[in-house]
Amino acid sequence: MKIGTWNVYSILEGTFGLDGGSMFGIVPKLLWSKHHAPDENNRITMALRPMLITDGHRHILVDAGIGPRFDEKQQRIYRYEPADTGLVKSLQTLGIAPHEITDVIATHLHFDHVSGLLALDDKGQLRPVFANARIHIQDEAWNWAREPSQWDRASFFPHDFEVWEKELSLSMVQGDFQIAPGVRVQRTQGHTPGHQIVVVGQGKGSVVFCADLIPTAAHVNLAWIMAYDHKPLMTLDEKRVLLAQAVEEDWILVFEHDPNTVACHLKEERGKVLPGEAVSLDLP
Repeated sequence: MKIGTWNVYSILEGTFGLDGGSMFGIVPKLLWSKHHAPDENNRITMALRPMLITDGHRHILVDAGIGPRFDEKQQRIYRYEPADTGLVKSLQTLGIAPHEITDVIATHLHFDHVSGLLALDDKGQLRPVFANARIHIQDEAWNWAREPSQWDRASFFPHDFEVWEKELSLSMVQGDFQIAPGVRVQRTQGHTPGHQIVVVGQGKGSVVFCADLIPTAAHVNLAWIMAYDHKPLMTLDEKRVLLAQAVEEDWILVFEHDPNTVACHLKEERGKVLPGEAVSLDLP
């Protein structure tokens, strides 16, 4: 999709499994299972969909998925499956090598969003996949990930951040911030401290990468909020504001974790905001 001077693509890095009840909080299984059928362990399939924003000169990647990083125990829990092409190969179909990625926007630092930024080399050492990229992170997200609570510390790979500090160029931002003309981040705090969404464009027809504020199309429903969220009532308010503006300005919402719906417009029916016409952001 072309937004101003930017081409926008969604890339499937892989899939993994998460507990369906955790993904939908207080919503009864009878309801959420109609949208995402669970396996025998109550896990639903979650997509890992980074987004590429490029004008042919500056190549901005939003998140990076998981990558083949799990040990045996983690693999049993999370059931990670890489996509046939994956992130690096998909970028190469556009003629973009890993060292040519100029920027990475980390929506937050949970492992399912950023562990794909590192990979094991031939010596078993973690090395950056996108070594020349500047990594844009909310400073609050960084500080939290470095000293998480006991409640959510399993969501982070702490050793990764030591490699980041030594080998990557980190850009700590505070609040809403313009990464490039027509590309900005907007801080949302309900999911985790320093979480940020990404907006491409200005006004009508903008593309919004919702990250974990609205991880799947089913989460467009205001009350459908993850049990992982630190402040669910704040998430509720943030969603209400975003969805109202998205309807008014005909935004396209991109869902990082939905295995079926990559992106869509919204519609209103009987006073409710619902997913509308699907939008393709596939690679050419």
